[in-house]
Formats: sequence, structure tokens, C-alpha cells
Amino acid sequence: MSVTFVLLGSGAVRANPRRVGPSQLLVVDGEVLMFDCGPGATRALARAGFPAENVNLLFLTHLHFDHCGDCPYFVLLGWNNTRKKPLRIFGPPHTQEFVEKGVRAAWEVDIATRLAHGKDPFGLDPEVVEIAEAGDLLVRERFKVAAVPTEHADMDTFAFAVETAGKRIVIIGDTTPSPQLSEFCREADLLVCECSGTAEFLAQQPWGKWHMNPATVGALAVEAKVKRLVLKHFVIEDITGDLEVAERMAEEVRGIYNGEVIAGFDGLELVLED
Repeated sequence: MSVTFVLLGSGAVRANPRRVGPSQLLVVDGEVLMFDCGPGATRALARAGFPAENVNLLFLTHLHFDHCGDCPYFVLLGWNNTRKKPLRIFGPPHTQEFVEKGVRAAWEVDIATRLAHGKDPFGLDPEVVEIAEAGDLLVRERFKVAAVPTEHADMDTFAFAVETAGKRIVIIGDTTPSPQLSEFCREADLLVCECSGTAEFLAQQPWGKWHMNPATVGALAVEAKVKRLVLKHFVIEDITGDLEVAERMAEEVRGIYNGEVIAGFDGLELVLED
């Protein structure tokens, strides 16, 4: 069985020319599981060789625009390009409303013109599954996807774990440490975790307490005994313009955690099983 992780977007809120918004893929025997769909993610998806119409599973960690801003374009493009299978979107409460307003309502005139010229409506309205609690979301023969609530900005936020081919891959959106999160990450073969800035940088931001820094990421990795770590969501680079800060933060994490630490970049691919 082939399993590959792809980091489509390692950026955050601001428009960083080096990094598109948060988004990542797990490709299991050719089937694509997409996690978050931040600004620019759909074009990054194309660069990685995966047309939007061939991606049928999307999981949203939360509804901050940097994590889901490209979702309407992803849905519309897949429909425009003649999606063959239904699209399922898993997300926190209010995801159904977000999708309906962001697609049908926002693009009502555009959609009407295409339907009037014979476009098939199939693929325009995704099946939305709103996550209510921790537990398994999707169980297939080749993989299982589970979710757990995490803490972020007093909003509904989830982390996801995929078990496939004897591997456990955990993908975190934006969050802060908690015992529940540590247990969810327990002995993950790959943990993909935000590292928004240094402790000093985040202490200066009104939203800084919502996010992870190198010390908290390293402590999580040690506590959960994860085997490999990829860092992403480098807000500090967006704001300061420091192009070396992501690697310096990775080095700080390495001082705490002995496993492999990768400062993520757009297009990063890791083969987990082949």
C-alpha cells in the first residue's frame, strides 16, 4: 500500500508569496484526503498533480478564513471540471451554512448562467458532515479518520488522525496544548503541527495565546512520544519577513525533542509507506 503526505500550504493569514494558506494531503493508494483549504490551496493542489474534481474528501479543522478561504473555489472548480464522485466535507458546527453561503449564495449569478447553458448540477452541493464530538468520522477498508476537539480562539476546532497501513498520522490546525490533545497524538508516526511563532513573538500578539510555539510543540511531541514532526503555519515569517525563522524554530524544537523535525514548506512530500 502506498501512503504519501503532501504539505500543500505552510502559511497562515497574511499573503506570503512563499507560502499559501494551510492545507495538506494524505494520499492512500491514489485516494486523496485533503485537510484544510486555505487561500491558494486549490492551485497548490493542481501543482501537486491532483485536479480538484478528483478529490472527494475534505476535512476542515476550523472556520477561520486562512484555513478554509479557498473552499468555495475548490467546490466550484471541481463542479466546473465535471466531478465524477460526490464531494464530502467534514467540519465543525456551522460548516453547512459556510458552504451554502460561500458557494450557492455567493455565486448565485455565476451558477445560474452555467446551469442555463446546460451544466449538470451534480457536484455543486457537497455532502457536509458536521463534527459533534470526538471519535471516528470515516472508516474505510484502507484507512480510518478520527477527530478530537482542540482549543483555539473559543471556537469549534478539531484535529484529525488517519490510521492506514499500520501508520498513524495526526494533523493539527491551530491550537494550544491539552491532555486530550497529547493523548490523541500518542505514538503518532507523523505529527503535523502548527508553530506560529516564538514564545516572545506570540507574547506580543493579542491572539498569541491561541497558538503553539517551539517550546509547546516540542513538549507535545515528547509527551506524546511521536516519531516524526512537521512544522507549519509560520505567522511570524508573514509578519516579520524573516525567511530563516522557521528553521530556527525547528532547531529550538530539536533541542527539546529527539525525533526528526522538519520546518515545512509548500510542496513538501513524505513517503510513509510504499
